[in-house]
Amino acid sequence: MKKELLQGIDNFDFETLKNKKVALIANHTSVDKKGVSLVEKCLGNDVDITAIFSLEHGYFPVAQDMECVGKENRIKDIPVFSLYGDDSSSLSPAPNLFQLFDAVIYDIQDIGARYYTYLASLAMFMDRLNETPRELIILDRINPVGGEIEGSLLDDTKYKSFVGYFPLCHRHGLTSAEAAMYYYKIKGYTFPVTDSELKGWERDSFFDDYDYQWMPTSPNMPCIDTAVLYPGACLLEGTELSEGRGTTFPFHVAGAPDINPFELKDELDSLSIPGLVFTPLEFRPMFQKHSMQRCGGVYISVTDRKTLKPLRAFLRIIQVFRRILGDEKFFRVKPYEFIRNIPAIDLLLGDKVLTGLFRNFASFSEIDDYLKECEQISDDYFNQYRIYR
Repeated sequence: MKKELLQGIDNFDFETLKNKKVALIANHTSVDKKGVSLVEKCLGNDVDITAIFSLEHGYFPVAQDMECVGKENRIKDIPVFSLYGDDSSSLSPAPNLFQLFDAVIYDIQDIGARYYTYLASLAMFMDRLNETPRELIILDRINPVGGEIEGSLLDDTKYKSFVGYFPLCHRHGLTSAEAAMYYYKIKGYTFPVTDSELKGWERDSFFDDYDYQWMPTSPNMPCIDTAVLYPGACLLEGTELSEGRGTTFPFHVAGAPDINPFELKDELDSLSIPGLVFTPLEFRPMFQKHSMQRCGGVYISVTDRKTLKPLRAFLRIIQVFRRILGDEKFFRVKPYEFIRNIPAIDLLLGDKVLTGLFRNFASFSEIDDYLKECEQISDDYFNQYRIYR
């Protein structure tokens, strides 16, 4: 039986917005338990919505990753301003737009991995709010893959980017409001901020444990198991391996031309990675890496979410590919999320020690020991920022 859940939007009193000009940071996931959008709920409560800000992929998930959203259509005759254009300056709202509103509501479903850019967009918006104070209201949403931490903290002095804007672990274990309030406090911001809390969420749970509808949060995040894999599977973006973009199963496959899928499965099976099963597969991405080329690889099935450590799993999976293919032309060298001078894999790993261990083929036990130490420190550190116990 599903557990009852109320998200921040379900608990929010829209009467508090009367006599205010309100902007929304929203997309297609900004809906209540019955699928009613935040825009419609505001209008139904006579809230004066003056602007909508959309993030990567657009208000509706039309644009692919790293694709300029461009000019957005109006929503219910409300102007929509994109915060994902063709250069890094587009990621922050223009200062002149702040004259449009007294308060801004953030309500977007995150997926629990620091590379997922929605929380970076929120943090960059908060940076602007610090310069031009307005009230920020966060309608909290659950972490769909639970409250567990995996990985090391981002070193934002060396690896700060749109896929790692402030210090979080690879799998950060926080809700949207917890992450936002953490950033607010470490930056010492003072503009007014409130949050509408969750009711019914337990940290040791997954989204589909609840009586709430899942909405794919972006074009390549179709289901909960994709989100479960993503804290590790996103590392494939730092390589020239296909992660399945351009197929119907993104982040559930890994492969490249000239890979023998049966031999690859044998290599991966020998690692006995908990929580995963590998099936030999050939596939053809219709776009992005290896577009229209036949790739050999594996389909990656989640068999036990509780025992799976996705970051550790994909560090090992990628090393198998490295041994088969060699390092020449293995890693992505093209710009990644507007960064040209740091390799994508280093941005995603986000930590000099972990990057060194990975690049130098350190043993799994060395990497595991390092991550365990990082996770213990991070778990203790983030206790002070957790709203829900």
